[in-house]
Amino acid sequence: MKQYTGKSSMKLVGKAWEIRHQLKLLAKASTKTSPSDGKSGRTLGEYLQSSQ
Repeated sequence: MKQYTGKSSMKLVGKAWEIRHQLKLLAKASTKTSPSDGKSGRTLGEYLQSSQ
């Protein structure tokens, strides 16, 4: 699987199960950093800024 990130976008290329797995990992990682007030974790924009 390949992951391409731009300034405001992310493109995942691979088999369907690989993409689902990667999305689950990203979602799990964002909930670990989220506050406990019930709001969701990082946005895609925040993830892309931190990965550059």
